[in-house]
Amino acid sequence: MDIQNIISELTSKFGGSFDITAVTEHLKGIDTSKFSIEEIIGKVKESGLIGDLDGDGIKENPIDEIKGKLGSLFGK
Repeated sequence: MDIQNIISELTSKFGGSFDITAVTEHLKGIDTSKFSIEEIIGKVKESGLIGDLDGDGIKENPIDEIKGKLGSLFGK
């Protein structure tokens, strides 16, 4: 699967709540033809580029994830 298809799949699953450039850079060194989309999503999630941004273990909408992340940065 090429990078464009992967980005398209990620966008359909996660919306625009991830940094496309960072994901593209992360996947450049990986032979993505050997992995399913689920495995690729797992690798991107492990890197922290998509998913639970604030680390509370709950997948929320992007605004709440950002609020939670900012709160943790400022000790709230």
